[in-house]
Amino acid sequence: MPSSRRKTSRAAPPNEPSGWSQIAWDLAGRLREHAEDIGAVLLSAAALLTLLGMLRWTSGALVDGWIDLLRRWLGWFSIAVPLTLVAIATVLVLRRLGTPLDIPWLQVIAVEFGVFALMGAVAAFGNLSLAESESGSGGGLIGWGLSALLSGVLGRILAGILLLAVSVAGFIVAARLPGAAPRPTSPLRTLVPTEDGDSEWLPEPRPLEAIVAREREPEESQAPRRSVPREFRKTFKVEAPSEARRRSPERDERLPPYDLLEKGEATRITSREINQMAGLIEKTLADFGLPAKVVDFRTGPAVTQFAVEPGFVEHTTPDGEVKKQKVRVSQISALASDLALALSAPALRIEAPVPGQAYVGIEVPNRRAALVRLRSAMESDAFQRIGSPLSIALGRDVAGEAVAADLAAMPHLLIAGTTGSGKSVCITSLATCLLFNNSPDDLRLVMIDPKMVELVRFNGVAHLIGKVETELERITVVLRWCTAEMDRRYKLLEQAAARDIEAYNRRMRRRRDVERLPRLVIMIDELADLMMMAPDQTEHTLVRLAQMGRATGLHLVVATQRPSTDILTGLIKANFPARISFAVASMIDSRVILDSTGAETLLGKGDMLYVSPEASAPVRIQGAFVDDAEIERLVTYWQEQREVEPEQRRAPWEDMLVRQEAQGDQDEILEQAIELVKQTGFASASMLQRRLRIGYPRAARLMDELEDLGVVGRSQSGGKTREVLIRDEEEEEDGEDDET
Repeated sequence: MPSSRRKTSRAAPPNEPSGWSQIAWDLAGRLREHAEDIGAVLLSAAALLTLLGMLRWTSGALVDGWIDLLRRWLGWFSIAVPLTLVAIATVLVLRRLGTPLDIPWLQVIAVEFGVFALMGAVAAFGNLSLAESESGSGGGLIGWGLSALLSGVLGRILAGILLLAVSVAGFIVAARLPGAAPRPTSPLRTLVPTEDGDSEWLPEPRPLEAIVAREREPEESQAPRRSVPREFRKTFKVEAPSEARRRSPERDERLPPYDLLEKGEATRITSREINQMAGLIEKTLADFGLPAKVVDFRTGPAVTQFAVEPGFVEHTTPDGEVKKQKVRVSQISALASDLALALSAPALRIEAPVPGQAYVGIEVPNRRAALVRLRSAMESDAFQRIGSPLSIALGRDVAGEAVAADLAAMPHLLIAGTTGSGKSVCITSLATCLLFNNSPDDLRLVMIDPKMVELVRFNGVAHLIGKVETELERITVVLRWCTAEMDRRYKLLEQAAARDIEAYNRRMRRRRDVERLPRLVIMIDELADLMMMAPDQTEHTLVRLAQMGRATGLHLVVATQRPSTDILTGLIKANFPARISFAVASMIDSRVILDSTGAETLLGKGDMLYVSPEASAPVRIQGAFVDDAEIERLVTYWQEQREVEPEQRRAPWEDMLVRQEAQGDQDEILEQAIELVKQTGFASASMLQRRLRIGYPRAARLMDELEDLGVVGRSQSGGKTREVLIRDEEEEEDGEDDET
């Protein structure tokens, strides 16, 4: 499995060691694991022996030679050697205990300059000879050499003064520089220890990440650490995230900057956890008689996918011949519950096999899930490569790579998931992406939120048509207006001989005073309420919009928490090839939304399966998160950039709502009769009977209703058609142009 974010290594060489080689292999592994402990002990012992030798409390050929060497070169300052050894041992011990110090190298260098300069100053002011210095007086040979070098140029007194000044300056600089501390003083970064004992500077978590980290600390302290037998131990290594930051892409000045969004997310799984889980997977499969090898892994924000290569099982035929048989993929898939028990995981998902790969993917939840910020996904190469105004950032996959899609190519998106699984957050992040990449002239939004709490935060943004609709009685009229708008756009495309909205806008760009069509995205946060109130009308409207909306730039994003067959009917699913499923209650719900199982094992809180129109299998993604403060900053930005006039805030479907209230319990196809009369310019019962395919009594009743509404005039003698009192708006404009 290729991956640019980590290094992998086999747990053991191809030929398993045995005998003395196995003992040597284990000994080398243990020495490597306890290298810091061994180094701290050896340095402490060396410091103690050096100090005892200087005090003449111990002697010996090796100790005496070492002490004479220090005194010859360092003189009175040889005491610095055992102190330095103790300091290095202390650093190793603290790193082993998980509280490493950030070594202030500038401070160390400043102290060294001060000490060496002081050694030379002592030799200069003491006027020590070479023999005296070599015998251990003053600053030893090093101090005498510095003094002699400067005395030949400046003289002995000036050389001593200069060296003393350099020494004092070095100590002052060292005192003013920040010292070693478990945590940095900067509020922007924090020192985080890695698994291999090193430490690195990582961005300090935002308040929400800090809360999550505090909640995870008790879980980590209580996490069981199970020993893995030697034959199943692994030596995988997780690469530290690169410190190089990608520059934000250049953006149009009319669009909001990415600085309105929060930064930061990090994968926090350690090499120890990876190796332990990989070993337990192999051991559990071997306990059930299924030999397999974990050959690789991919770690993401919430889950880690282990690549398991099935092995061979030997069995004896009736003839006594021993044959090897490959372990079946279905046998590994059947052990999902046993693997979850062995790994102490809430749920596992087994992808068998991974598309395009020769292994089985076992996805194990991370103990510390990382928060995926929307900004990091929008700044990624995957998002920028799409280059579409309707690009949407979905999150990061099991390898930690950003996943993005083009809503224009979908062309509609269906989302399902239980309460609290991340469904509404997903719709919010999708709306945020669209508002970041489009001006109100290029994109208009229709938002429907029966839950009244999620999408209402976007009220007041210039892209929004009217306001976020929350009342069920109004929502059905809103969908009817969307259908009428789609039909109007098709007429414009027909008049311009354009194939789609892009071709139409290219042609209209050359003309003046011609309407330019923005893209229209309809977002519905809860479909179940609409389907329960008016199932036939809602299904008919959604299906018609989904079937014909793409060419006119109309796209649907529909979400529901009840992915059952009475909500997501066959007609609706057939017209929504792109789907996202968050955690659902049962395998049946997973089959309804994805046509496959797997969504019932998701973890919630943004964990999703995404099926694109061109993919054959769902992709597991940790959804991007955007909080209230980010949305508030974005809405405020657009309100400052584009102030909406009060008359523009009036929704275009208000006239339809007034007409519906006036109609009361009138005929349900009265609206169709009104449009037909306006288009044809004449009205009669026989015409309505023929064009609407209804009986004569109903057509006659419709004529009476049209007369009461003032659409047509009174009946005339001789069977003449009635006078049409209102005309189509386009015909009226054409008539005014002819008169002028």
